[in-house]
Amino acid sequence: MPTVTVVTDKFVSLARASAKALGYPDLPLLIVPHPFETLSTERLHEIAREKVLECISLVSRPTARSHD
Repeated sequence: MPTVTVVTDKFVSLARASAKALGYPDLPLLIVPHPFETLSTERLHEIAREKVLECISLVSRPTARSHD
């Protein structure tokens, strides 16, 4: 099943290392600003509009390895 993981810019290195250690070296990451939870609703909507095409692109690309 196509998926994308949303991660804040502060945790990109950790997310990539974790994904690689778990056997998902090409796990798609959608990177958003940190801290995300303190942003206003208006800013969250802006980010969603900015990231929607990137998200679609990430889940549409073929993966190098798939897990059952």
